[in-house]
Amino acid sequence: MGNGTFVHQDVLTSVVRWVRSGHDVVLVGDTGSGRSTVLRALVAPLRASGAAVVELLGAGTGDAVPLGAFTTHPVLRPRSGRAGPAEAVAVLAEALGSRSAVVLVDDVHLLDRASLTVVAAAVRQRPDQVRVVTTLPASAPDSGAPLSNGAVVERVPPVGVDATVALLSDALGGLVEVGLAAAVAGRSGGNPRVVKMLAAAALAAGAVGKSQGRWAQTGSLEAVPTEPVVHALIGHLPTDQRAALDVLAWFGLLDLAHARMLVGDDVLRALDHAGRIAVDEHSRNPAVAVSPPVLGHALRLGHTPARRALLRERAGEILGTDVPTPEQGPRLVGGLEDESVAPDDRPVHQQVAIITESVRTRAALWSRAWSERRDVASALPLLRLHLVDGLVSVDVDEVFAGTSAGADDDPDEVGAYVLLRAQWSAQCGGTVREGLLHDPGPSGRLVLPGAREPFLAHLDAVYRRGVDDAVVPDLADIDDERDVPDSLRGLATILRVQAAIEDGAPDRALELLGSWTGSARQQPFTHQLDALRGDALLLVGQVDDAVSWARSRLSAAYDELSPFGIRLASRCLATALFLRGEHARARRALSVVLRLGRCGPVQSPFDERVFALAAVLYARDGRPELARTLLEELDGTPRPYAPAMDFMRPWARLEVEAATGGDPDADALWKAGEELWGTGRVASAAFCWALTPQQLPQERLARLEEVFAATRLPVLGPAVRLHRYLDHGTSGAVIEAMTVLRARGPLARVAVRVAQERAAQEGRRPLTAEEAAVLIGADPRTARPVEGESAGLTARELEIVDLARSGHTNREIASRLFLSVRTVENHLYRAMQKLGVSDRRALVG
Repeated sequence: MGNGTFVHQDVLTSVVRWVRSGHDVVLVGDTGSGRSTVLRALVAPLRASGAAVVELLGAGTGDAVPLGAFTTHPVLRPRSGRAGPAEAVAVLAEALGSRSAVVLVDDVHLLDRASLTVVAAAVRQRPDQVRVVTTLPASAPDSGAPLSNGAVVERVPPVGVDATVALLSDALGGLVEVGLAAAVAGRSGGNPRVVKMLAAAALAAGAVGKSQGRWAQTGSLEAVPTEPVVHALIGHLPTDQRAALDVLAWFGLLDLAHARMLVGDDVLRALDHAGRIAVDEHSRNPAVAVSPPVLGHALRLGHTPARRALLRERAGEILGTDVPTPEQGPRLVGGLEDESVAPDDRPVHQQVAIITESVRTRAALWSRAWSERRDVASALPLLRLHLVDGLVSVDVDEVFAGTSAGADDDPDEVGAYVLLRAQWSAQCGGTVREGLLHDPGPSGRLVLPGAREPFLAHLDAVYRRGVDDAVVPDLADIDDERDVPDSLRGLATILRVQAAIEDGAPDRALELLGSWTGSARQQPFTHQLDALRGDALLLVGQVDDAVSWARSRLSAAYDELSPFGIRLASRCLATALFLRGEHARARRALSVVLRLGRCGPVQSPFDERVFALAAVLYARDGRPELARTLLEELDGTPRPYAPAMDFMRPWARLEVEAATGGDPDADALWKAGEELWGTGRVASAAFCWALTPQQLPQERLARLEEVFAATRLPVLGPAVRLHRYLDHGTSGAVIEAMTVLRARGPLARVAVRVAQERAAQEGRRPLTAEEAAVLIGADPRTARPVEGESAGLTARELEIVDLARSGHTNREIASRLFLSVRTVENHLYRAMQKLGVSDRRALVG
């Protein structure tokens, strides 16, 4: 097991910058977040800059041992037998010297009052030269005075999938699959200590192993022993908070109003401060779950039948019998959505915790329901969690073989059930036709006889294309009224919209989407149609509209707690943000999806764009190893059918190679377009050709121009125009065309080279290295102002900033606005970043 991976370089760099600019800093983070690791890492850069560094540790003995931080210190302990504060101040002042110095105090909340007084007195002797950096747990953000008063608050955030890859690689001793890292990141809440604990436990339990040279998940992480996690994360909490976590873990997911009734506002607020619950206060259904998810799972594993009975009795006494228990499933109380917070701005680890607990609770409920009833209504949601969402393990064949038709079956649900069976049949080597028309269940009546031959032939070809690039028959021969059962009209609309998009007619796709009037119960259909609308908006060049649409769909998916809906909306949003040049926000939009893991086996093609776009974004962000790992995940993604816009694999491969210093094969992307053209995927071919990073020969340029003229794909207009000028334009024309190019990458590098060559031929001044870098990688959108209301503050941030400027504390603001203190802190933190101020004093001033 290694222990040398450092995953908080951004935090370290920020703290060093604050200290060098004359600020004190307090590092705040969760238990196990790495705040002490960051503090230790500060020593080397501070000493390298010429500062004297003194390290102190909160002993945790309280005031029973005065000057405890000094009496146990290897250098600062008293020289005489019994020393007082005056001698301690003198010894510390001597250690700090006469030049710039920094005192590092780990766990300042555990420092006894005498030691605090000594440090403060020594600092007062040279206030302009001595800085103090302290650490505090998130559960005690107001401790550590006077050393932390007025200090810049630097938060140690949860780590993402990329850092989890690094931590697991170090812990397991080798390369790690992104799928394993994503699963661990989601379960651990991004807590480094928990990541390492899970790695050790999974290795001991045989849940991880080597696959093709990389560590991968080989068993269920649900079965991994997690008792050490409980001790590490809540062993220090008071009894009432541990008891509250126990009952919240039993519920799995509980609406916020009932959680307050059950455990009390003060306890709930304390747990939120400590980071032990995830509270989603911005959705229409505010909910609470234990965080990180592995903690809730570990607490539930410790529940005996007697303990569960006691918890059920207590919940009934406090909440009454109308509140559903975990055996009855979650029921969330609707609330008003906070539209001032974009869905992609919500804390990632909290959203993952909420979704995970929702899935766990529903999976247990539906599994019990199916065992008792064996009907479509209980089988369908259980099958979706596995086949569509990929979040639980289900014996699919057992469910299909054991489910019977009933007199009260809903036709839409029967259609969705039979379609899943058909998709599973194709996944297992059979055909869609067999799955639609043959029921292996006891009744033998769960079939769709209304599905006629043209439609069946089309579906078989669609699923065959996933393995042999078959040409799919024209949809014009299918009459929806005659050939398609009512319950599958949504699927027929999806196929028609995808065909319109691949034909290069997104305007026609939008017309088809506008005429869709299907049942709201057909959720997977509506999520797919919503995603296709986002793609169509992008293709017609309405990128800002696509961003707004995707955010609205993401909010709705969070309200529904639909993992599939969240995946598709996040994927659409990330694509739009990427095209808008907002790469950091695009990476954030994908972060929840990556932590949720892959889609289920019948919808795996939706993962392709996630892996491709994430690989490109991380490559451009200077993380080549993670980008290449994501490419491997992309290449290993199963294809039961080919997705719309099927150019992601060759495009991502070329982008990553170019961004990581390789020599990409530009011709490979053009040839990929020719293969796509040969199977009728016009738009995918056009994307490959338009993005090919080379000066196109006349024949290829003419072909690109012809295809662009024959389709309606405005989003490709800037790239086609640039190719035109690469062929015969002046250096100025090439540069001007680059300024409106979206998703600049390898093609922009070729354009810069051509512009330099043309400038030399024309006798013009060549581009400087800085100008070339801006053209290749600049955000094409104008940066926002950074002052006042135009600094991009949301309505909620403005409200909280105004209250802070009026002298209200965070706790007072939280009480006044009915928010948690942590939510207020997060709003203030983002507001100060946007306003360019470093602390609360500057905000008020």
